[in-house]
Amino acid sequence: MKLIFLDRTTFKYKDNAYVSGEFEIVLDSVVKQKSNFTVNKEEIKAEVGDIAVLKEGRLSYIGIVQSITLNDDKTSKVQLNDFKELFNIKVPVFSFTGNVCKLLADTIKKAFVSNSDDRQNLKYLKVEARSDVEGTLTYDEDTLINIEDLIETITKTYGVVIKYQVNFIRGRFSNIEIMVVEETHIVKLRHDLKAIGNLKIKESKENVVNKCIFYPKEENETYKKEVEYYLLTDGTITTDRRDARRYPYVNVESEFYSDEDYEKLESKAKEKLIKSSSDHQITFDLDVTNNVFVPLGNIFVGYFVEFHAPKKTYSTMLTQIKYKNTLSSCTLTLGEQRTSLTDKIKMMNSGSKGNKSTINVSTAISNFDGGIY
Repeated sequence: MKLIFLDRTTFKYKDNAYVSGEFEIVLDSVVKQKSNFTVNKEEIKAEVGDIAVLKEGRLSYIGIVQSITLNDDKTSKVQLNDFKELFNIKVPVFSFTGNVCKLLADTIKKAFVSNSDDRQNLKYLKVEARSDVEGTLTYDEDTLINIEDLIETITKTYGVVIKYQVNFIRGRFSNIEIMVVEETHIVKLRHDLKAIGNLKIKESKENVVNKCIFYPKEENETYKKEVEYYLLTDGTITTDRRDARRYPYVNVESEFYSDEDYEKLESKAKEKLIKSSSDHQITFDLDVTNNVFVPLGNIFVGYFVEFHAPKKTYSTMLTQIKYKNTLSSCTLTLGEQRTSLTDKIKMMNSGSKGNKSTINVSTAISNFDGGIY
């Protein structure tokens, strides 16, 4: 297994290094994480910010060099950020109705392909919207949003997946292709699958928001009734207050709506309630030799998962993949709760993604893919 280093600006080959038995690959959509590799090489011809590509069997990963340090035993430690950190940039956004896949693709292209500052452009990026998913986003005026946050919001609501892969032409690295696609597949896993071990489930001790009430504004001329949505224990939502799957207690969020808002109420409810339903942490080890579920091979961070636990079925999301010192097994995390002190500090330092404007996404249906080549 080796890392291949490519120039960030030109995408030309710079160097390669074989990875020793010490490495940790971490991809996480909740907390910013770094991957670390010990390589059997003293001098690496690469700079901070360059692209690093790893490929081993069905597993592939693209990272951005954060640091390279020489160890006492004449090996080097290479620390990488996940390639999705490229999208950690704020851009202006405006209220929008239309194909959200095209919106994401156009936003990425404007920032990194056709930017007025040519030094920011990465000419080897090929960005394409491959699905047509209709939606509506509503923002306050003069709003800036991190592209990562825009991707996250649309991923959770629409199941729109951001994938990227390295392409070759005549044996040479050609480009990184970023594909914005609709992913309707839901991964179904049972706790008693032979490949799963060391299962741990931690629920939030806070009462989840499980009911939304929308009250009509006085000036409404068309829509004048209250609308209620309920979160069910299986992670879905309903307007049926008699559904037996409702929570035994009620925790309500309420707001007023205008005539123009009426068609967006289901999406608003999904955004509020589904976010609340992912407030858990399910971790388990997975034997990758099962050849059915291969993280970074055919399952990626951002995929929706239906996890059948001993006492409950969770409609959740794969939020972390971790390989450590072996590619035959890995640790997966489902849900957005983080219980380790280190991860909590990281979330606090990043502001827990606070200071964001309200985003309303209307219904229709990311995966931050580690890449394919």
